[in-house]
Amino acid sequence: MAPFSKKSGISDEDYFPLLCSPEELEASYARCRACGVPQDLTRPREILDPAALAPRLKAAELLISLAEKTVRPICTTDPQRNFICILCDPELVALKLYASPEILEAARDLGVVPGTVFTERSCGTNALAMARELGRLVAVRGEQHFCRLFHNWWCVAAPVRGLGNSILGYLDISMHAERELGFAVTFLKTLLLLMEKELALAREIPSLPPELERRLSPREREILFLLLRRLTNEEIAAYLNLSVYTVKTYRKFIYRKLGVSSFNELLAKYRAVTEKLN
Repeated sequence: MAPFSKKSGISDEDYFPLLCSPEELEASYARCRACGVPQDLTRPREILDPAALAPRLKAAELLISLAEKTVRPICTTDPQRNFICILCDPELVALKLYASPEILEAARDLGVVPGTVFTERSCGTNALAMARELGRLVAVRGEQHFCRLFHNWWCVAAPVRGLGNSILGYLDISMHAERELGFAVTFLKTLLLLMEKELALAREIPSLPPELERRLSPREREILFLLLRRLTNEEIAAYLNLSVYTVKTYRKFIYRKLGVSSFNELLAKYRAVTEKLN
């Protein structure tokens, strides 16, 4: 593997560990060949239509809300920046793209749109797929992509982790110029840190009224707090590193113990108890 170009100003010592090893790349290429991915691919092989994408957007509301508060404000303030941020769910389906109109248009020409699936089977070797495979921040140079379609893009990607080290999704920064790769690595780390802080802030929830608190276990109280913040079962599962099935089970226990049968009844009961205390 060739080192970073010295004229780019990127230090091998600083960024070489982020590059995939020759063995990791060759393993990815082998998987691509086994899936029948052509190197002369002209568009990603799998792009979800809006109807198929909609439930994924719903399930990823927590991840998207974090990105809207942290990624969008930074990525849309400088139209001269030559990069695009791609937010994906845990299955590497693109949920949101953040970039200038010109870069978004260039991405669309390649078939990079909300709904694009960035698995190796769909796009060949790429930073998002390698970040999921290796579980860490990775950098992929243009020529290291399996498909020539992406040879002009230099990319870095990393998992977005929630509480308990759960994977909420993946974030990628791609650009045309290798000289920007050092910036992209630092920028991606900053975005991930901002998202972690926003997630921690969102988890600060008020105390329950004693009348409700004493009826529930500690875990049930925690889930009730999140329900009252109008988080979905999927978002609560991501917050607490639980399965969605477990969250649904706790939700049934909470409803039964509090004598309600729906979220609206739960909300009404909470408001009634709170008003009595005030």
